[in-house]
Amino acid sequence: MTLDISTLDIFNMGSLDLLKQLVEIPSDKDASPPGGRFEYGVAGFLRDYIQKNLRDFKVEEQKFEDGRVNLFVSDSAPTSLLFLCHIDTTEEGNNWTFSSRGEQQGLRFYGRGSLDAKCGLVAILSAMEHATKIGKTGISALFYGDEEYNSAGMKKFVQEFQSRINPKLALCLEPTGGLLRRGGRGITELHYILRGKTGHAARPKSGISAFEGLNQGIQSLKEYLSGVNDPYLGHPSLNVARVYCGAFQRRNSENFPEFGSTGNIIPDYCELILDVRTVPGIDSQGIKEAFHDGTRKTGVVIESIEVTKDLASFISPVEPLKFVEDIKLEIMGEPLYQNPEEYGYSDVQMLADCWGVPTIIWGAKGENYHGSDEYVDVNSFEKLENGLKKVVERWEG
Repeated sequence: MTLDISTLDIFNMGSLDLLKQLVEIPSDKDASPPGGRFEYGVAGFLRDYIQKNLRDFKVEEQKFEDGRVNLFVSDSAPTSLLFLCHIDTTEEGNNWTFSSRGEQQGLRFYGRGSLDAKCGLVAILSAMEHATKIGKTGISALFYGDEEYNSAGMKKFVQEFQSRINPKLALCLEPTGGLLRRGGRGITELHYILRGKTGHAARPKSGISAFEGLNQGIQSLKEYLSGVNDPYLGHPSLNVARVYCGAFQRRNSENFPEFGSTGNIIPDYCELILDVRTVPGIDSQGIKEAFHDGTRKTGVVIESIEVTKDLASFISPVEPLKFVEDIKLEIMGEPLYQNPEEYGYSDVQMLADCWGVPTIIWGAKGENYHGSDEYVDVNSFEKLENGLKKVVERWEG
């Protein structure tokens, strides 16, 4: 049974209505809003909302792909405090019990993007409205696209804005279970093609196994990674995300490799994707050298290598974030920080790398983001919204 939200004194109906309107707008890779693609419908909604309701702020659209834009929102003063939140979502998926387009059940609000991260968009809009009411300036916001896919929105923003603004603090809205995050491991993703030589399986020396090249490369890479443990970020990690291996025949119409079907041929081809989560002391050059050291021992040749992602780790100092810690404890009264070793890469790390700016991530409680029945806890959502208003109040620039 749905709880009558009019009885909930804690909950701001205006914010819930706004969240519902945002969740109703599809913003994944399959969305086709008028005039654009992906998250363009959400960008248009935010632009119109800000121009109507937050008239002290100007909205600048930044195109990063055909039919896709970031929004940079600022007042007349130089940016000192930068809020940011992504506007795209993962695909809707199947097996929803509640509406993927927004439905409240008790103190849970369900819908794709309700937690990740459209509740963050609403919290930022509330904070900017509060800034206008109390006369606080220098507050800006970035609403950016493609966070869930290829980070194209943030890459474009950093490229064009690195000499235009110089924020003193960046606060990113992402799901954190109500905790704070001040650091994150980096990511290096590599796409390899390895070549060996076919031979008869009964005579191992008649060929060179591309799979053995992969195996030895992985072992060498694991040894390299095991030697580093950052005091805050923890250990690096390795994931072999995809492997195609066998006696190569051809590429099909979708450009995937096809192989012979018998088991008595030594595989001469191996194509793979490696995902390494990095910490200080681990970089892409070291990763490549370690992997290559292992493959060389087997006689396997590296035909090609493409570094598809190479983004650094970040750790923000505690002192500039102390006032956010205090606000968080006042409002939520819980342990402060997430363990960064348990979480993935965040686009906000590009800001830390670009400006050396103290950067913190904070989000509401909820569950199942990226899965069915994603929801945000409405109590936590309201506390987050109030927390951002207090950040604006206490910000001294």
